[in-house]
Amino acid sequence: MAEVVRTICFLRPSKAWGPVPTMGGLAGHLSVFPDSSLNISATSDSQPRSLPAWMTTAIGEIGVAEYAGMHNANPQILEYFKAGKYWGTDDTSAKNAWCGCFAAWVMKENGIDPVAKAFRAKEWKNFGKTINPPVYGALGIKSRRGGGHVSFVMGQNKAGNKLFMLGGNQDDQVKISEYDKDVWDTFVIPTDYDETGGTLPVYTNSADAAGQES
Repeated sequence: MAEVVRTICFLRPSKAWGPVPTMGGLAGHLSVFPDSSLNISATSDSQPRSLPAWMTTAIGEIGVAEYAGMHNANPQILEYFKAGKYWGTDDTSAKNAWCGCFAAWVMKENGIDPVAKAFRAKEWKNFGKTINPPVYGALGIKSRRGGGHVSFVMGQNKAGNKLFMLGGNQDDQVKISEYDKDVWDTFVIPTDYDETGGTLPVYTNSADAAGQES
C-alpha cells in the first residue's frame, strides 16, 4: 500500500480557535490546520479519520502556569483541580501535582468522563482502553519518584525513541516536553475512539527536555 505523508500544522494568528493563557493574561492565539504544516508530520498507511477534539482543547492551554507564592493560585489551574475533584487551593505546593487534574479538565471539556480519582496520575491507567503503540492524542502514564505522571502524546522524533508530550505540571506549567519513549508504562484513549486510522506524527518543533513533574 502506498505510503501517506500527513502534516499537521499550528499557525498564528488566522482562524484562531482560542487564546493561549499565560501568567500575565492572554497572549496570542493558536490554530490547528490538519494537512497544512506545526512541523509535525507522520507516515502511515492510512489517514486518521479525524483529529481528536480533546487535543484542540489541550493545546489551547499551553502556557498556563503556576503563580509564585502561597495562596496566590492561578484560577485556571484551580479549574483543573475542580475537574479532577482535588481539594487543593494552592497550585505551587509539591503535594499539588496537577497533571491528572489537567487531563480531567481537558476530557470534561469534551464531554468525556475522566477516571474517578483523576487527580492521581496512575489512576489514568484505568481510563478508556489501552493501546500500543500510541497515537496522536493518547494519554501516556508513567511512574516518577513519589508518584506518577500523565500527559497527552503529541508526536515522536524521527528515530522513534523519543515522545513529545503535552501535559500539565511539566515544569509548573502546561507545555510540551521531550521524553524517552521507554519511560511510559501505559497508553490509553477513550473507549469509543477509533484509533485504527490514527498516526504517531514526527514532531520537529523545539521542545524542552522533560523536567520536574511535581
